[in-house]
Order: sequence, then structure tokens, then C-alpha cells
Amino acid sequence: MDVVQPNGTFAKPMRATFIFPNPRAALMAGIAAGSEPDSTLLGANHLAEHRIEAHVHDPLLSRRDLRPPFDRIAWNLRELTLPFEIGRSDVVFTPLANILPLAARARAVPVVVINYGLNLIWRRASPRRRALLGRSLRTAARVVCLGESQRAELVAEVGLREEHVETLLVPVDATFFSPEASAPDGSIFSVGKDLARDYGTLVDAIRGIDAEVRLVVHPRNIEGLELPLNTTARRLSSIDLRDAYARAACVVVPQRSDDYPYGSEGGGLTALLEAMAMGKPVVATERGILRDYVDHGVEALLVPPEDPAALREAIERVLGDAELASRLGSAARARVERAHTTHGFADRLAPVLRTVAR
Repeated sequence: MDVVQPNGTFAKPMRATFIFPNPRAALMAGIAAGSEPDSTLLGANHLAEHRIEAHVHDPLLSRRDLRPPFDRIAWNLRELTLPFEIGRSDVVFTPLANILPLAARARAVPVVVINYGLNLIWRRASPRRRALLGRSLRTAARVVCLGESQRAELVAEVGLREEHVETLLVPVDATFFSPEASAPDGSIFSVGKDLARDYGTLVDAIRGIDAEVRLVVHPRNIEGLELPLNTTARRLSSIDLRDAYARAACVVVPQRSDDYPYGSEGGGLTALLEAMAMGKPVVATERGILRDYVDHGVEALLVPPEDPAALREAIERVLGDAELASRLGSAARARVERAHTTHGFADRLAPVLRTVAR
């Protein structure tokens, strides 16, 4: 539908194209069916409330599984072809930052990059790759970071202008993930496949604890670890994952320190926010980016990295103190409702998209 301007003329509504690293068609079907959360759409499905048409575009070159080495070739080439696939668009919102902002100049389409893990990519990059990535990020209309610590580091390391970089705290689907009325079963629960997860420290911390421990991980996360008898590891659907959160008495997010060279500096935020949305008490490893999401002793208990004794003590505090667990869970849910819903993210993202589209 056309939008009527104050002078009575008609203008086409603003159109924003969201491009993600992995296909989103199946996820969007699951969201429509109620079997998947809309967290990772980053507010795209709520921008219509701001008179912005948001379209999710899956890159043509990575829609199908290809044999090696064609899969890697397609993966790398897609950022070059994407600007010519999206049709009319006033702005692109994407984590693809290697060359997409540069390629989009051919179509004069501004690109807003969301920073899922560019800081660690920058730290590990060769001088040649840094030169290309730096040029690409400086070409982007805006770079959106997930926390102040991430933003400050990126600005300093890459040499970006302060006004060029925004901080928008990542959201969670607070309708899909919401507190359950049923009582937890006393289990400990931990979720995540990011390479910065530290399940070795968690395994050391839980040995001998009289509680069932459930892990939802990628096999590589626990390779070489001897899991205690009370511990199971598997992968779950989103609905089963939600049920596992509901049964948990404590959710643990074990992480490596900020200087760990693998994974993402934003790792752990999805699991943290899902647990918070479920009203669960959380024990997490202290990381810089978490300071924008929780306060120690208010919404979560934070412990030093790679310290099994401190992690165990915090877990036992939560399991042994029902009042503390309830207080942490209630505060966590309240903070999600206040600052981390997908509707709220769309409210904060819409002005950014409008500014650069102009």
C-alpha cells in the first residue's frame, strides 16, 4: 500500500531487506506455525508497525547444499551477487560484512551491518583481510553492535567513526519463551554450540552434584570430555528446548574469557536471554558484553572464567536457595520485557534504518 505524504502525494513505503548467513525460509514457516521463536529475525516481522516493508532474502548461491569445493565458492561469492538479487530496496540489514557493503555501492543501496562476531574475526585476520574488512565496514552506512564493550573495541581497532556505530541489545521472542506455571524438576541445564563455550569447566564444576544435568550442544563442544553419569548431551527442537528450560532449576552459561580467540564475543547471549525470558535463575561466566544484559546478583550470578570452584558454588547457591532462585528469575523476566523483546528491537531499529535510507 502506498503511503500518503503530508502534501497529499503518494510515495512508495520504505523497503528493508534482511539478509542472514543461513536460509530463513524454514524458520519463517516455523514461526508462522508457532513451532519456532522469532528471535533471530531481529524484529523484521514487526517493522510493518513502523511503516517499513521488511523482506527476508535468502542468497541464491547458498539456498541449496552443494558439494565441496563448490559450497565454499558459493559461500564466498554470494556477497558479490546479493545486491543484484534483492530488487528494489531502500536499505539492507545483514551480518554479512566481508564485501557486501562494498558490492552494494553498485546499486547505491545503504547497508547496515549487525556485528555478530566481527571483533574476533578482526583479531584473527591477516593484514590483507583486515584491509578489506576495514574498508567494507567503513563503507557500511551503520554498524550495529550487541553491547557497549563490543562497540568500543570495534571503533578502536578498526578506526570507525563513533557516530558510525550503534549499540542495539539483541532481542528474544518473549512470547515463545515465557515462564511456565509448573515447578522445575531440580535439573541443571546448559545450551549452546558457540566455540567460546566452556563445557570443560562446567563438567568439572558439576561432578558429584546430586542433580540431573542436561546439555544441548554440538558434538564438537564436548569432544574429549568425560561426562559424569548424571549428565546427558543431545540436540533438541525449539519446542523441546523450551520444555527443557521450563524443567530446569538452574540454567548455566559457561564461557571462555574475553580474550579467547575462537567463537564470538557475543556468544552466550541467545541462551542467556532465552533462560531469562523463561524466568529462570542463571549462572553465567563474566564477559564484557554481558554487562549490558544482566547485573550480578540481580538477574544472574556471574562467576570468573575457567573457575570450576566458583561455578560450582554459584550453582549450589541457586539450587539450595529457593528464594534466591525465584528472585533472580523474576528480575530476569522483567528485564527481558523491559529491554529485550523482538517488538522492542524493531522499535529501536526502525529509526536507524530510516536515517540511513534517507
